[in-house]
Amino acid sequence: MKLSLLTLAVVTFVLPGCVTKGYVNRQLDPISCKVDIIEGKSASLDERARSLESRLATLESQVSQAQLANKAMLDEATARAADSAQRAEAAATAVAQAAERAEKTFELGQKK
Repeated sequence: MKLSLLTLAVVTFVLPGCVTKGYVNRQLDPISCKVDIIEGKSASLDERARSLESRLATLESQVSQAQLANKAMLDEATARAADSAQRAEAAATAVAQAAERAEKTFELGQKK
């Protein structure tokens, strides 16, 4: 009787615990797999984001360099245009003076 009571106690208390652990493990396995998949995707997305941030930094640097180069070219072109304008004004002044001299010479030649 003591043996059957002991057997009954073991069966009553031990087996349900084992069954419960197995049930819980079976229930958690799909969740664990899904968590692993999500972690993998998250790591992939993190790597992609780092890659995009790196490319963005490179592009920003290139844009900045291009802006500086454009500004330098614009400054140079502006300086050349100003120099050309000054030379054109000087040439126009010289032409006007030459025209005045030619006109005076013509008038003097007409008076003789």
